[in-house]
Amino acid sequence: MRTTKDDRRSKRTRQLLGSALVELMLEKRYDAITVQDILDRANIGRSTFYEHYTDKEDLLMSEIARVIYELAEYTSALGHAPGTLMPSLEFFRHIQQQSHLIHAFVWGRSVEILMREFQVQLSKAVEQNLRSLSGGEFASSASLSIVARFVASTFLMLVQWWFENELRHSPEQMDERFQQLVMPGVQSALGMKL
Repeated sequence: MRTTKDDRRSKRTRQLLGSALVELMLEKRYDAITVQDILDRANIGRSTFYEHYTDKEDLLMSEIARVIYELAEYTSALGHAPGTLMPSLEFFRHIQQQSHLIHAFVWGRSVEILMREFQVQLSKAVEQNLRSLSGGEFASSASLSIVARFVASTFLMLVQWWFENELRHSPEQMDERFQQLVMPGVQSALGMKL
């Protein structure tokens, strides 16, 4: 049976390893980072690493899952206006606050994995919100799935563009662009006013 002390130690070890990976990804490409680099940076032994992760890809996926989870927690704590597809403004604000972490994923060339995982999670959330907004009126869940993917893809494309342009625009400006791009298509595709 694991004790609370073991759980805290395990959590701390995971945080140290995750932080070490992110720091290294800010310095060099992900594929150039070795497990030994991570161990040296975190000051953790090899056997301890392998108690928690199978390899560096497992650690990367864990960090990506953590980023997605924290984003979801952040936005659910704030809540968002009823009748909206997603809390896009809150997402833009949180992404701006966590920009160093996103930069690490972009620089580390793992942005494709992050974007793919985030798109899956975001599409599910948007589809649930669309179901709620429609009161279950849609005969085809395929239509909802397509629209949800369109919304999620557009959001992620804007985030990528935002980073390529060094976050020069405010979260509010980005959200305004997002709304301008997606709302006409969503309304037209679903035949409803949001």
